Amino acid sequence: MKNLKYLFAMLIAITATSCVEDPIMESTAPPVIGSDLKLNEIMSKDVNDGPDWIEVYNMSGDDIDISGYILNDKDVADGGFEIPAGTIIKGNGFYVVDENESGIKVSSGGEDVSLSKPDKTVIDWTRTPDMSNDVGLTWAREIDGDGDWMISNPTPGASNGSVENVPPILDADPLTEFTEVYEVTASDADGIASVKLVIMIAGGVQSVDMALVDGKYKASVPRGKVGDVVKYYVVATDNTGLASYYPEDGTNNPAEFMVAGGLEEVNFAGTEAGNRGEVTFTVTPYYPSQVDEIRLYYLEDGELQDDVNDDKHKVVLAKNGEVYEGVIPEQNTNDVISYYLRVEYLDGTKTYFPMEEKDADGNVISDFNHDYGTTWPSYTVEEKSYNPVVDTTVNYTEGPLTSVVFPSNPVPGTDINVVLAYSTTDVVAEARIYFDVGDNPVYDKKNKVKGEDDASFTQTGVTINLKDVVAESGLAIGETGNKTSFYVRIATEDASGNAIAEYYYGSDGKMYVDETPGGGSKDESDAFKANPAIWNVLTVQ
Repeated sequence: MKNLKYLFAMLIAITATSCVEDPIMESTAPPVIGSDLKLNEIMSKDVNDGPDWIEVYNMSGDDIDISGYILNDKDVADGGFEIPAGTIIKGNGFYVVDENESGIKVSSGGEDVSLSKPDKTVIDWTRTPDMSNDVGLTWAREIDGDGDWMISNPTPGASNGSVENVPPILDADPLTEFTEVYEVTASDADGIASVKLVIMIAGGVQSVDMALVDGKYKASVPRGKVGDVVKYYVVATDNTGLASYYPEDGTNNPAEFMVAGGLEEVNFAGTEAGNRGEVTFTVTPYYPSQVDEIRLYYLEDGELQDDVNDDKHKVVLAKNGEVYEGVIPEQNTNDVISYYLRVEYLDGTKTYFPMEEKDADGNVISDFNHDYGTTWPSYTVEEKSYNPVVDTTVNYTEGPLTSVVFPSNPVPGTDINVVLAYSTTDVVAEARIYFDVGDNPVYDKKNKVKGEDDASFTQTGVTINLKDVVAESGLAIGETGNKTSFYVRIATEDASGNAIAEYYYGSDGKMYVDETPGGGSKDESDAFKANPAIWNVLTVQ
């Protein structure tokens, strides 16, 4: 029988670390009343996370009703699983219950397991060892119902004496080109002698020893070149010389994959949300040392790419270390822009984003086909919009100004009509908005927009047109992401046309007055002009 024996006396002294739910039990063996019913085999770490299970053996030749008997992952009955009514275990037979029915999850790090009578008297008990490196094996008696416990190949519902010397249990997933560290599980009751990854690239063969780390056998994967076909298999050998393979017939029919390459990471965004303005693509390729060039292709709204039309535009991405970057220029609102990326390697191999798949005859079978623009990914250019004036608390209760109204969502490229309303108590001679664009605005008397003079300024409002480009200054107002700082100035005069005062309004809720306009004195308006922090701010999104 295959085994690595664990002596019962030694088990009592073992202190292991639980890796599942239950804390490790450090108690000594509980009092056990003799019985013909015995714990016989326990699975605590099955392959592919299969459910744990516990087996009970009837040593007598008579059938026994075990209704109400209690199984537990502790050394007492309290809180355990009560075997259902009407459960009969035949003479010299077995009763197996798994985790899905019992709710008992035996820690793979080692744990007490007990069997008790309905009156909670413990009639059998064992402590499982750390099974975290023995996936698919069980903790079992050498002889059914008697003898030493040991690590064994599983025999649920059958005699432990029926177990044969079998190859290791090997569990593996497919290896891919992007796997840097490959890992498998391998276990055997006689112990594992070796686990190897055999990999074949470009006519060469490498045998890589896999090391046991945290319960799994692991190895770094040799890298191939883009376009290489990589074949591989895993072989696990136990201490008796028996071996298991993945794939099952790996020496004759190894698994394989092609090194396709492509892009490991793709990010793109406009200067603001909604793909307004330039859209920048930042990409990181697989195998950067093998990359010759990365291109971005795109179609503007209404352009075509197919068997007849070839309207696509090309952008060669600039390289910065292992990262590449390229830009699609700003497009019009509501335009649909289609695109794809192409990576060309030094040997001429090309791969695409999105990935393009072909069959053995070279026919494209994926949804994406770089020859047909209707299959390319796309984005829609959203409309630019303006925030309302941010942090504006203009005092509208003093002086002639009563309100400042911006359009709710003006469209860049057209007039931005700002309506100033004022009282008729004073004669308004002039209304202006002074502004500057950028993060560090300064006062410049050239940067102004005047209200349209209706000769008298006695009406209740005046419209000032802020255009995207103001001819007097050449500054762009309203471009995506720009901040435009501004303030309002209202000048008043008497009935004879003599200047009375100038009133300045910003975002701090105060009104600043120049009572001697044109007089050259240093009044509070000079301080206001010199402090852009209290001007209003218009931000384009």
